[in-house]
Amino acid sequence: MKKLTIINALLITGFIFCLFVVFKYFTLEFSDSAEYTEKDIIEYKFYTHDLLKKVPRISGFYKFSYSNMSGPNPALIYRAKFFGTTDTKQISTYLKKRGYIKESMCNLAGSCWSGKKLNETVLVSVEDNPDALQIEIIEKIQ
Repeated sequence: MKKLTIINALLITGFIFCLFVVFKYFTLEFSDSAEYTEKDIIEYKFYTHDLLKKVPRISGFYKFSYSNMSGPNPALIYRAKFFGTTDTKQISTYLKKRGYIKESMCNLAGSCWSGKKLNETVLVSVEDNPDALQIEIIEKIQ
């Protein structure tokens, strides 16, 4: 009798855990946007673009965000924002090493970089108040 109670408790616990995982997955998958830090492990692994996962941490205080833009020009936008710095040198070096080329013209505020993927643009911009450097990857959905 005791064995049966333990087995039932384990089955119920496993079922509840599976429901939680499925709920969390659908919440992440269908979210329009998210703001998170590297310590938010699930969000960080799910939303963060590989380029941003390996970007140099040029400041001790930074955060990430993700946006799923719908409409006539749908796009996925991945951001890393580093506070307390405006030095773009390390980021430029990192992007060059990864095969990105700085574009001579940029329609956005900042410097645009293009890589091997035609539907992807990287924007590096600086904010003054407060000092911050933002890296934004715009991935157009075809």
